[in-house]
Amino acid sequence: MPDKNHYDVLGVEANASQTDIKKAYQKLAKQWHPDVNKAANAEARFKEIAAAYEVLGSEEKRREYDASRRQSTGFGGGASRGAAGQSAYGQPGGGFGGNFDWINDLQREDLFDMFFNERVGGFGRTTAEAEPRQRNQSTLEITLEQAYNGETIRVQIGGKTINLRIPERSRDGSVIRMTGSGSNGLAPGEELRIVLEIAEHLVYTLEGEDLVAALRIAPWQAALGGKARIELPDGAAVNLNLPRGITSGRRLRIPRRGLKRANGTYGDLYAEIEITVPEPSGEEEELYRRLASLSKFQPWLGKRRT
Repeated sequence: MPDKNHYDVLGVEANASQTDIKKAYQKLAKQWHPDVNKAANAEARFKEIAAAYEVLGSEEKRREYDASRRQSTGFGGGASRGAAGQSAYGQPGGGFGGNFDWINDLQREDLFDMFFNERVGGFGRTTAEAEPRQRNQSTLEITLEQAYNGETIRVQIGGKTINLRIPERSRDGSVIRMTGSGSNGLAPGEELRIVLEIAEHLVYTLEGEDLVAALRIAPWQAALGGKARIELPDGAAVNLNLPRGITSGRRLRIPRRGLKRANGTYGDLYAEIEITVPEPSGEEEELYRRLASLSKFQPWLGKRRT
């Protein structure tokens, strides 16, 4: 029997945004998690939901999945099985067994967080019945540079001033856990859970654990190719090779320069090409006019480059 369409599993349209896909997954994961839902089919349903998000929650895997759906004839909404019972798009064939290691975006602890707030009535202290320790949770907005480089910052949370170490290349939604020692601003035995939120950045856009930055180039660079330089959030720079005839919107991938994923690997950084046309004057204008008279290129008739 063919696998189900991942979009149908999450109840979203094929053109849904990554944000909508993540929201749909979180809602369904809470509803069908076996620790919460005691229905006979809860394990199977949760496994199906998580496998769908494993594919659709990743920009790259989603593109491959969409391409496979378009190219396959008689496609039933899923991928064919691969080796060891593993689907080509990450759906496991083995038993559930409490193993969530193949879920990229939400770790087991993150899944617990989804239920933690509901069970104890939101952020704050847990009930004595649920957890004997005092546990508090708060959200902290940080800059992309702080998340990328990893820093120790002094913050005030809930009236307490603490020194917080942010791990290098922390992803949006990461949870930092602290236990009170009496000298770190928390009472002995007190637990603090801090959810990191990365603020919007002027240069970089977050797509999961991938970073995207516009790379502005001149028309002659686009036509002739060459080198272009892009800066990373840690202040380092990378020289990129521009192929001849590159077009606006194309992305050049810089592997492993993104944020840290839940499974310990790293996302990528993409330089998205943006051709910037200067206002010509004098000799430049004459050169453009000459080019226009010599060239037979008609972009509205030309084949779209990818």
